[in-house]
Amino acid sequence: MGRRPAPLETAGTKIERMACHRKRLSLFLLACAACPGQAPPPVTVPDGIALEANIAYDRFPDTRLDVLYPKAPSKEKRPGVIMFHGGGWIRSTKETMMRSFCLPYLERGFVVANVEYRVAGAAPAPAAVNDALHAAKWFFDRAAKYHVDPARIAVTGASAGGHLALMVGMTPASAGLGPAIPIAAIVNGYGVTDVADLLDGPHRQSFAVEWLPEQTGRSDLARRLSPLTYVRQGLPPTLTVQGENDRTVPYEQGVRLTAALKQAGVDAEMMTVPGAGHGFSQEQWPAVHARIFDFLARRGILAEAQAEAHAEAHAETQAAAANAGDEAAVKDVVARYVDARGRQDAKATEALFTADADQLVSSGEWRTGRDAVVRGTMASSETSGGKRTITVETVRFVTPDAALADGRYEIAGLAGAPPRRMWSTFLLARTPQGWRIAAIRNMLPAPPAPPK
Repeated sequence: MGRRPAPLETAGTKIERMACHRKRLSLFLLACAACPGQAPPPVTVPDGIALEANIAYDRFPDTRLDVLYPKAPSKEKRPGVIMFHGGGWIRSTKETMMRSFCLPYLERGFVVANVEYRVAGAAPAPAAVNDALHAAKWFFDRAAKYHVDPARIAVTGASAGGHLALMVGMTPASAGLGPAIPIAAIVNGYGVTDVADLLDGPHRQSFAVEWLPEQTGRSDLARRLSPLTYVRQGLPPTLTVQGENDRTVPYEQGVRLTAALKQAGVDAEMMTVPGAGHGFSQEQWPAVHARIFDFLARRGILAEAQAEAHAEAHAETQAAAANAGDEAAVKDVVARYVDARGRQDAKATEALFTADADQLVSSGEWRTGRDAVVRGTMASSETSGGKRTITVETVRFVTPDAALADGRYEIAGLAGAPPRRMWSTFLLARTPQGWRIAAIRNMLPAPPAPPK
């Protein structure tokens, strides 16, 4: 008896079969990409940049780095920067650092060491810190080869990479985690400063638990891996840059580190990025880069000619630093104020004001101090009723750290009464906690808004 002929494949079944194959191939490629020890292909760099890719700095498959530098010759030695990618110590690669980290430094004449290190799948804590310290030593020892001034080597990173940058700049050799080298400055991009804070309690993060799992001596190891442990006099100048709404690495960690460094006599600054969470948008990066390179120029890490050029650029962009991101953040604070009043939430309202805030209301009452403002607004919301809306029409930045927001303020009438309309002007100040209301002025009356 002959074999039964195979059924004809319809167009539909053929498409389904091809889709199945594509799905399997995609899963295979993703699995390969996640395999530790497999070197990704070198990244594409601009024509004027040289790239030496995937150089081994230690004996493990993942301990490799890229060195990038401008091809144009330089009579003077160049500044150097060592950088570490993020990913919660459990994922990601150095290639993710090109756009927002490597290229801006290369454009300013830096030699960049872009470091790969062992993530949790290859080795748990403290391997990433060990690798970071060894990579930094490798680059420092080869400063002459790459025409780098060893006295002008900075270190930076994002998220988990920010933590590693801090560890490179702050960890003494006596900690037993790896070699220590002199670092000229640290630029901490929203990095972890207190590892234990992410292992338990309200700030617990699964990535931190995966990197530092339960084990004997876990608390002591978390302490040894926390930059806050190593705060002391004589550390390099340190700039922390973090979004005011960061919940992945609590914003307060950056605040605590900066305060502790200052108390120890270290040159430390913090830039709060309004409206940002964990990381920055394309619109927010220009102001961040301006602050970073101004910080490095003022510490002598950029060459004199570069510093002068950057100072001019910084002066031109100071007003621009109050950019669309700042304007959105200012409007957001006003909106949160209206919402908190509508809910009669005194605590949320209080959090939006500076301690010395004041408020002049349409009745002529002048409330001075945050407590008086909050009490007055809560009492007014309770007695006057009616839904409140404030439509911000203009935001003007009188300085990069002070803004005036003018809005139409309307209180809906009750029982058929007409609404009350007035102008409301907010003075907002940039603080370490983000934009906060410093003063409110309400003025009667406001004419109806023009038709659109």
